[in-house]
Amino acid sequence: MNFFDMCYELFMRTSKYHDLGKDVLNYNKVINYMNNFYGVNRKEIEKFIVDVRMDNPVYSAMQQIVKVVASNIPLRRLEELYPNELYNELCGEIYNVVLKGAYDSVKLLNELTADEELELSKRFANGDSSIFTQYKLI
Repeated sequence: MNFFDMCYELFMRTSKYHDLGKDVLNYNKVINYMNNFYGVNRKEIEKFIVDVRMDNPVYSAMQQIVKVVASNIPLRRLEELYPNELYNELCGEIYNVVLKGAYDSVKLLNELTADEELELSKRFANGDSSIFTQYKLI
């Protein structure tokens, strides 16, 4: 099982028994927006993507890695993207939402300090599957 599959399995399993309401709502929204892309207002999709990214410490940690790698490449804003590019961004959010759900699952099932939470977000961003054995999640 790859890292994403392990995150998805943990997120789905934990959300059955614990309140991960916002993560589950975001997961359902991204699936709905993907399935009905041309039937949903573009601004609504752009706002959703921005909101999901702003509320995601794992995404923030991933962006720090990306900034180092792509320091000379100018990034375009969502409103500047062509519809197919916006759809690709939306599809990428499924990954971010699942990682955030798994991250929140680990936090919910374990008492972590602020420093441990920061380290955990970095480990999720790096795809460190040892998280699952360290926290006895598999």
